Amino acid sequence: MVEPPDEDIRCFQHCQREVNILCFRVPDFCPICKADVRKSASRIPPYLITSPFTNAAQTQYSVVIKPTIGTFLRDYTNQSNLHVGVTDSHGTVYDYDEDGVNINSQGWEKCVVLELTQHISGEFMKRWDEKLLGFSQHSDWTKYRYDESSWNCFDFVIQFLQALGMDQVYPQIRNRSSFCQDFVQPKTYKAAQYITLYRDIKQLSYVCQPSQIT
Repeated sequence: MVEPPDEDIRCFQHCQREVNILCFRVPDFCPICKADVRKSASRIPPYLITSPFTNAAQTQYSVVIKPTIGTFLRDYTNQSNLHVGVTDSHGTVYDYDEDGVNINSQGWEKCVVLELTQHISGEFMKRWDEKLLGFSQHSDWTKYRYDESSWNCFDFVIQFLQALGMDQVYPQIRNRSSFCQDFVQPKTYKAAQYITLYRDIKQLSYVCQPSQIT
């Protein structure tokens, strides 16, 4: 069975400058003042909240992250295991699991993206595809060597970035702990905030939040 598409989150202000109303579909009546939204002006018209999730096929030269099982919006919790991969210049994902190296973007339509090439020279990108293909074919990454704890998708990604020389630019890439702490956790924290909001709206139809007034 095909799952329904994820809904976009919209934000608007109707009667109070201090309160944002977040929803999938703008309600007919303001949840604060009860006025008919269709017949009264909003302080700020509805606009889309940017989703933290991206289709890997639309990325280049990036590290991509998704839950090992399911999707972020439907299945993710703080206890969920994460799966990581690397995209080439065409948005094709290379990842490593119990089947060995997979080269396919299917299943990565709603992932979190780490863009690590923003502050590095173009020389890395010139070598990226060739290096990634050769690296993925090495005997280190056969299905027989895979171990869920000690030789997994994170090792594949980190060691590829090291082989490319990116640890010279980002020392955090030199070990899994610092890579996760400095790159993965900040992204998944922001994703978790969005997920909580999404699920609350799914349950309640709308959420009212204090606006940040400057």
